[in-house]
Amino acid sequence: MLKIKDIPLGTTDAKNEVLSSTPEENRRFVSSFVTPPALAIEKYISRQKYYIVGLKGTGKTALLRYISLKLDEDDESTSSFVLFKSEVDEDLRKDFARAARVQLVDENSETYEGDDFETVWRWFIYRKIASAIQEKQAHPFQDNGQLSSFIELVSSEALTKPEKAGLMRLVPSIRKGNIEISKSPKLGLELEWDENGRAKVNFNDLVRRADMAFEQLDQDKNRLNIYFDELELNYGSSKQYQRDARLIRDLIVSIEKLNAKAKAKGFPLCLYAAIRSEVLNAVSSLGKEINKPITDFGSTILWNRPGLDANQQPLLNVIEQRINNGRIEAGLPKLDSVELWKQYFPVEINNQRPQVYILHNSWYRPRDVVRLLLSVQDQYPDEISFVRQGLEAVRKSYSTASWIEITEELKAKYKPSEIDGIKYILYGFKQISSLQELIERADAIAKDHKETKQLLDGTSLKEILKDLFRVGVVGNIDKRRERMRFSFRGDDEILFDNDIFIHNALRAHLSIFH
Repeated sequence: MLKIKDIPLGTTDAKNEVLSSTPEENRRFVSSFVTPPALAIEKYISRQKYYIVGLKGTGKTALLRYISLKLDEDDESTSSFVLFKSEVDEDLRKDFARAARVQLVDENSETYEGDDFETVWRWFIYRKIASAIQEKQAHPFQDNGQLSSFIELVSSEALTKPEKAGLMRLVPSIRKGNIEISKSPKLGLELEWDENGRAKVNFNDLVRRADMAFEQLDQDKNRLNIYFDELELNYGSSKQYQRDARLIRDLIVSIEKLNAKAKAKGFPLCLYAAIRSEVLNAVSSLGKEINKPITDFGSTILWNRPGLDANQQPLLNVIEQRINNGRIEAGLPKLDSVELWKQYFPVEINNQRPQVYILHNSWYRPRDVVRLLLSVQDQYPDEISFVRQGLEAVRKSYSTASWIEITEELKAKYKPSEIDGIKYILYGFKQISSLQELIERADAIAKDHKETKQLLDGTSLKEILKDLFRVGVVGNIDKRRERMRFSFRGDDEILFDNDIFIHNALRAHLSIFH
């Protein structure tokens, strides 16, 4: 008999499922992957699309990893990942800013002086390509004089800091617009070299030379795929936030330009990026046209399918697939959908079918359902099904984890103290209320909590509610209590003349009452 501890539910973060990238790990990941509805994987394989957009937890990283594993089933394909959030740390972002000579003016100003990040990103990507060729033995270009010149050029920077490693090596050290390079007979540059064989050269000129060298490469048969993941924004300070938003904006633009150039030249090269929806909202206000390339070359992950019964919602396929994988690994036969729900779930939870209960306690994201079932698996490992008392017992811990997860999305706009201010407004309040009741509630709470007062001094409650609606903390419910509206169900804007409804999954953490 299969116990629930033996069901391979995976992890809440897809990259942790393929940390070691062993054949067994990769096989299990691919076999349990469920393609998001209405998303054409083959368009990513064929390089027609290369941006993935979605809210946190909707499966962007899983989709990137799946695409890379499917492509790498071909021996003539090589993949390389850049994790913006975890690998591009604050020091590295400062290096980017110095390299771009960005001068950020007063926090309240929307005008900036100095270069943007496109040139630095191109240099970064060229060096990433060179390192993939040298370290991963990728062969997207013919190994000839043109390739040697290109690699020599983008690797010419004199690394004066021996401690530079990993991604740090890919970001140029620029002083007063110049970069220091090491002498090489292959460079063919007429410069004033010092006794150490080094010379200073204008960085923009060097990148222009790299652009020309890149265009002169000859295609080979091996495909190189570079994936940019974790493109996230956190509100550390206004300067950091604006800088990081510009970094992401210019990476999006650079990816489109380099992919277009690769396609025109017939190069077997593709750059991909997974972008959080709220980051896209923040970045789109910073000038430059990014909506068009995202629309033309991207897809948005949406799991909710309007008009379908709960039993038919694609998100439930994630649960069914993983349970059936566990059964197959244990030598048991695969179950059809009806039999599987009958065998592994109670008939009802809180007077609802289990499918409805799970969906209503999620934001229609794979991460939510995996987190919920992992919580039960941790506390009731030896059960042979997800028993009712297990699902009810983890409600509080699941609710707290969900609040932490969903407020991560608010960090693209709000400081941590402001998020505390939002929580105080909702904490201990009722689940359904009118806008007027919430305004009165917020005014009362602001008298006792300085975080809420400071929040409301700078941002109107309507603006806050719009953001809470966008990330799924609140939705709408009509006057007859018949229909709910949420952003993850495809509803774009909050309706202030309808009642406001706090998401079911947050009730336990926020001590919400009916």
